Parts: sequence; C-alpha cells; structure tokens
Amino acid sequence: MKRILLTGDDGYNSVGTKILVHLLKDKYELKIAATTEQRSGVGGHINLKDGGKFGIDQVDGVEALWVDKYPVDAIECARSYFKEPFDLIISGINWGENVGVAFATSGTISAALRGLGIGLSNKAITISWKVDSELWTKTNSHLGIEPYLDYPGKRAVELIEKIIENDFFGIDGFNINLPIKDTKEVRITKQIEDLSDFYLYPIELDREKGIFIYPNGVTGKDISENYDVGAINKGFISVTPIQRNISREVGEDIESKLSSILK
Repeated sequence: MKRILLTGDDGYNSVGTKILVHLLKDKYELKIAATTEQRSGVGGHINLKDGGKFGIDQVDGVEALWVDKYPVDAIECARSYFKEPFDLIISGINWGENVGVAFATSGTISAALRGLGIGLSNKAITISWKVDSELWTKTNSHLGIEPYLDYPGKRAVELIEKIIENDFFGIDGFNINLPIKDTKEVRITKQIEDLSDFYLYPIELDREKGIFIYPNGVTGKDISENYDVGAINKGFISVTPIQRNISREVGEDIESKLSSILK
C-alpha cells in the first residue's frame, strides 16, 4: 500500500490534513483532493447542475487538487484528474467527532464513501477528533500544526499503519473517532442508534419568524462504550468498521412476500 489520497471536509489546507501530510509524506506517495474551505455538515452534496472551479496547489510539497464546492465534488474531480486509483483514501483528521447517523450528514465520511463507490480506492479510513467547541471552527491556517503532531497526529498514524499492517482485517474501511485526550485504549464500536441520546434535541422552531435553531451541547447521558459516542465520552478511541455496500442480505421470504403483495 503506497499511494494515498487525503481528503475531508475541513479544507485542503486544514490543520488535520497538514498533520497527516507532515507525518506520512516520507513513507507514502500522497495526493490531496479537498475543498477550498470548511464544508462541515454538507453530507453527500454534489454540485451536479453547475459544476464548479478547481485548481492545483501544494501543501508541504504535496500536490493538492482543490475545488470550490463540496467534498464529494472533490472526490469526483480526483477520479478524473489523477487517472489512476489509490491504494487508500484517508478522510481527516476532522475537527469534531463523526458518530451515529452523522454518516448521512458528514462531508468527511461522504467523501470517503464516494471514493469507495466510484472505484477511486477499495479501502478507506475516516478519522475525527472530538474537540472542544471553541476549537471546532479553527481548522485552517488559523492554527499551526506543532501543538497537534503528537496528538491527535501520531496516534492517528499509529492506527492507520496498524490497520494497513493487518490488511484492513478483511474490511473495506474504518471510521475512527479520537477522544479529547490522548489514550492507547481502543474499543471496536457500532454506531449509536439514536443521536438524541447524545446531541440535544429537539431543535428550536420559531413559528412566528419561520426559523429553526439547533441547540448547542450534548445530553451528558451515560452511553455504553460499545457505541462510538459512549467510547469517546469515556476516553477510549472508537473504531467502527464500515463497508461500501450499505445493503444487506435478507431471506427469500421478504422477496416472496413483497412479490405476492404486488401481484
């Protein structure tokens, strides 16, 4: 495994990307494909109608393909620009956790899954770091990388290389969430089933003004460390296996019952 594409939704020159470039560039052939600015929470948004602009830059000597739209657009552009597939896509290190059904709304995860789905790579790792709220928006050149090289940087790279060393354990990829403070303790987790057990809900609706506001904060509920949220809340590294094919095999009885209804 040699050729790695770095991506994410914090921007091609984000702190998380620059950390990985610094720590991986001497061992792997790196390329970057990402947005020009932070695009958190856009999920699989793709600018099908109008397309967008792209360009080439350098991040610490590594070629970077930037797009002015969304993370999935960056992946699509990478498929055309770089021509050859990659051995691995790494999306991150994202500032802020990606847990539960955030799979549907995270640009970080959507970029990786899109890459798997279009054959840009057959392996992917997404990495996110649970950060304090005041740090969440400071993802680009506002911060230097030095304070973050040991953690989350070197800890993330240790996990990446252990997964590579073990041939991905026969799995398409992993969604890694790092807790606020450094640790060597890992939990293999599944997605939390109800995000309202973690984030504050419901959202606030102002019926007179016709506006809605998302509450800021989390519930503080005690959640099992078997789930991604519970693990990082308890100070563990959460590693959740992911696969490119979200469908699942079911028994023939479902097919026969549906067919009988339609007939």
